[in-house]
Amino acid sequence: MFGRAAHEIGIVDYPGAQAASILGLTDLFGVASAMALDQGRTGEIALRVTHWKPVDSFDADLSCVYDSAPDGSPQPRTLIIPPTMVDPDPEIPAGVVTWVRGRHAAGATLVSLCSGAFILAETGLVDGLSVAAPPICATALAKRFPKVVVDTNRRIIDHGDIVTAGGFLSWVDLCLLLVERILGPAIRAETARFALDDPTAGEARYFAGFAPPLTHGDRAVLKAQEWLHMRDGQGVSLAALAAAAGLERRTLVRRFARATGMTPIEYCRTVRIARAREVLEGGQTSQKEIAESLGYKDVASFTRAFRKAVGLAPGAYRKRFGGKGVSPADFAAQDGSRQKEHLFETAPHTG
Repeated sequence: MFGRAAHEIGIVDYPGAQAASILGLTDLFGVASAMALDQGRTGEIALRVTHWKPVDSFDADLSCVYDSAPDGSPQPRTLIIPPTMVDPDPEIPAGVVTWVRGRHAAGATLVSLCSGAFILAETGLVDGLSVAAPPICATALAKRFPKVVVDTNRRIIDHGDIVTAGGFLSWVDLCLLLVERILGPAIRAETARFALDDPTAGEARYFAGFAPPLTHGDRAVLKAQEWLHMRDGQGVSLAALAAAAGLERRTLVRRFARATGMTPIEYCRTVRIARAREVLEGGQTSQKEIAESLGYKDVASFTRAFRKAVGLAPGAYRKRFGGKGVSPADFAAQDGSRQKEHLFETAPHTG
């Protein structure tokens, strides 16, 4: 994938940016780069990570304040805009917007995470395009930028030179996607194994309370898992899932169960419930909106499925864990009696 030159990934450290995503991305990209070097994929450091910070809100000439591999003038080929921690409808630094627009004009791929989509939308580069956003800021984003198509149903939307990721903790998803794009699926799998090898630790998850099994080594199943995560496990058919994995349906079901310990139906149910938990913990989105976004036919169906999986009704869950940034693993356990629950209440599927 590489010659001798590193692929530089820049991260915009604007006022109020989420420090956890900046540092987490930096660390995981560093891990991936080290793995690529160890495996002889490149003779030098594979990924160079830089951080860019404005001097003030109106300064359009951001400074490089961190460089993982200083070597000449830094020029990001991929530029990540992390989420904000302070406001679901944040102020947008004018200078940062100008600088980001200039980086894209110079050939950089732009990537936004969660509420980082506000800065991306302000550039005007996604007018008329779909943008992934979490429910917590989707309404404000759509109102502020009516030319942007806000999508809360897809976790990641990839337009090639512009990528958006919607979840508050989606920097893990996003990191793995970029690692595969830049370094290939083998390094992605190794990076995922490093980040998600201990489901009980609870420090790196796609969703609250769910660390997907990614260390099984079945690349076709990994493709199917990523395809499911990007759709939050809803609106899925076995035929479409098999096509995404490049397998026959029967082969997919057999290999998926062997690799993950779950049938595709059970896995989708887990993804949907985990996504619901993430939204309930992170904001005030109504249960009706959550149910609709995840493909349940009504609030009652959503409530039944959520209570069965988690042990609490959605409202009680929000009261207990909302706004605390907690991953209540005590409620995530699921026993074998749930194995036959039919997940696709509203999604068409074939056997």
